[in-house]
Amino acid sequence: MKLQYLIEKSNQILRSEGIQSYILDTQLLLAHFLKVDKLFVIINRDFEVADDSGFYELVYRRAKKEPMQYILGVCEFMSLDFIVTPDTLIPRPDTEILTQKVIDFVGDKKLKMLEIGTGSGCISVSCLKYCENLTINAVDISQGAINVAKRNAKVHNVDNRINFTIMDILKDYPEDEYNIIVSNPPYIEESVIPSLMVDVRDYEPISALVGGVDGLDFYRRIIEKSKDIFLPNGLIAFEVGHTQSESVIKLLKNDGYKNIAAIDDLSGIPRVVFGGY
Repeated sequence: MKLQYLIEKSNQILRSEGIQSYILDTQLLLAHFLKVDKLFVIINRDFEVADDSGFYELVYRRAKKEPMQYILGVCEFMSLDFIVTPDTLIPRPDTEILTQKVIDFVGDKKLKMLEIGTGSGCISVSCLKYCENLTINAVDISQGAINVAKRNAKVHNVDNRINFTIMDILKDYPEDEYNIIVSNPPYIEESVIPSLMVDVRDYEPISALVGGVDGLDFYRRIIEKSKDIFLPNGLIAFEVGHTQSESVIKLLKNDGYKNIAAIDDLSGIPRVVFGGY
């Protein structure tokens, strides 16, 4: 079977299911299936594929709106490749803003960081990769997520500077002291979940999305409890939902945090809120 036929067939299937990125998705799925790069797929349309049965399994997964990152098993973040599975959220570009804030704060200083809700480990592993004197304790409620994060730390050769802990921070909390506390916590309101896009609602872990009735449960908990473990002149930093920056800023102010500010995303929406204590 020629590659051209597979491309046309896949495009047809994905387009019929409303996948707007069907051309790119077909190229990426074929590259993944054949274990080649995307350019090979683009320029070798006459290439003969001996067995195409496994390829259509990938195509139909995508046709059902399964995210490409889960199908491919990898996602780029901070110019690094991260393993992702349905146990973890898919890293988003907005989260790079939070990660860059931490990296800029750390520089080459010898500091200790706590990440709450590490998921795939993309924030912590990226910070370790770009800050050679940083050490981290990363916690998550999900054993599956911790397993993925450990794999990513090992892939990027930073596993000797990070410790992973399974913890429900709404019931328990770390007791050590930290210069930096960072979190991209669950922040979607419970009532909003049914209206989310299918690829998010039906595939990404709900426990990593829901932040209570108003979406602020984890911010309240982290802001309140972190005062006891926060070293002077440190940084506390959050990713927030697109309507939540003012609420999180108010929570920080009410608990006595200082130097509070927000950073906008590329659309001009405040997506990172940070302060000190």
